[in-house]
Amino acid sequence: MEIDLICCENIRRVLEELLNNRKIKISKDAKVCIVEKGFDIEEGKIGIYFDMTTINVLIDYLDQISISKEEFKNIITGRCEEDNLKVLTYDNIYYFEAMGNDVFGRTKDKKYKVKEKLYELEEKLESKGFIRVSKCFIVNIVKVDRIISWFNSRLILKMIDIDEEVYVTRKYLNDFKKFLGV
Repeated sequence: MEIDLICCENIRRVLEELLNNRKIKISKDAKVCIVEKGFDIEEGKIGIYFDMTTINVLIDYLDQISISKEEFKNIITGRCEEDNLKVLTYDNIYYFEAMGNDVFGRTKDKKYKVKEKLYELEEKLESKGFIRVSKCFIVNIVKVDRIISWFNSRLILKMIDIDEEVYVTRKYLNDFKKFLGV
């Protein structure tokens, strides 16, 4: 996202830092402008007007638009055993697993420790094809090869390309079936 700033020089420095911290680019060519009261806006542009009494409202708005932008990212960072940080796309992750206080994302080749908690990932990823299947697992449904019925109303999920199984527990069975439309 790009925004132009139309304001006095003192406020400009403050706004530049606010926007940079929220990863919002400042550009003279932007069609949306943050405009200090008393300044004019170019024709054909949209302005968000503020003065010093409403700067906190402006900051809250900037926080909201930067958060919603983050929600659309399709990446997560994780650390492998060698302690290297790696950028992972959700498409490459087979499942997330909680082990003690840690959460790991499993790709075809490795497990990566991620900083997010399982419940945070569950909320964030439900629209990306991930489903909670047990207390410890969230699975990427497109990485499931087969679903096998098992004892006590449980299911086994055989994963594509890796020799691993994930169990759908009774507690999560109905939600899993609804997710699949069964």
